[in-house]
Amino acid sequence: MPGCDIQPGKTTTAKSSERASLAPPTRTNPGQHHTKLGILLTLLFLCLDSFVVGGDLVSTIPPNPQIPDVPFHLYHGYLVIVEGRIGNLDHQNLLIDTGTSPSMIDKGTAEKLALKGTTDGISLFNKNLSAERVVLPDLQIGGLQRRNLQVMVADFSKIANGMGTHLDGVIGLDVLGARSFTIDYKKQRISFHASHERHSASFSAGPQFITVNFNTGNRELHLLVDTGTPHLVIFKRALDDLEYEWSSMTGSGQNISGVVSYRNIILPKAALGAENVGPQRASVVIDQKNVEAGYDGLIGLSLLRPSQLSFDFDHQLLGWSN
Repeated sequence: MPGCDIQPGKTTTAKSSERASLAPPTRTNPGQHHTKLGILLTLLFLCLDSFVVGGDLVSTIPPNPQIPDVPFHLYHGYLVIVEGRIGNLDHQNLLIDTGTSPSMIDKGTAEKLALKGTTDGISLFNKNLSAERVVLPDLQIGGLQRRNLQVMVADFSKIANGMGTHLDGVIGLDVLGARSFTIDYKKQRISFHASHERHSASFSAGPQFITVNFNTGNRELHLLVDTGTPHLVIFKRALDDLEYEWSSMTGSGQNISGVVSYRNIILPKAALGAENVGPQRASVVIDQKNVEAGYDGLIGLSLLRPSQLSFDFDHQLLGWSN
């Protein structure tokens, strides 16, 4: 599958002394411009060091062919929003986001349910935020139900306008990782089973997230799989000894902390599993401060242009067809 439409240029290998500044090499470039690639630069980027959800992500629910598919609406080509129930509130808009753990609900939703909890911290990729942790008595998405679920409370108002719809909650792998599932982007349905797809790559399942190895030719990057991200994001510290080309594009995006700035590079070589996806544009996060060293960035799976995307937790296999 081809990567993004990019004309090859001069390749740079970043050394430690170079990555102190993310500015491209000084040059006159009338074509340089600022843009917003996609609507949101990774919706939440959650990595909660102070909040451990539980054991590794494994399929703990026996296969049940009677669980019906769940329809969803697709926003901006990559954001999957389903309708579900939070407590006694029906018809709630829930974003499916594998890059979020634990799951979250909007501040207004928590107020409607009169939920009170304890103060905890959310560690985003660019800053720490104070947030409330509460116990959600009931959460249901189609035939999938969780009770007494610990979730975080956040104000989604900063991202709702960019999404174009109201958002009541974000559902992460603490809910979805209980069993395999498949996202069918053409039919806009989620099935709670794995499916056989044309392409595949192994993933590693941890307590909160899943990660894949992304080959860039001379380096292998360890990336968090994030369906809430429109494209490839690389953290600043991961530029060491990475072959790339500077892009003239800069941009900004939105997460719950506010506006986040970034610059862009081009990876001449890029592969996930056996599939070549290069050359590939990647956003370099400028203000990264508090990210766990266990991964080098995030991979938004829309770069694969999938028609179907399968998460097989029994075999730890990510599958896709395009």
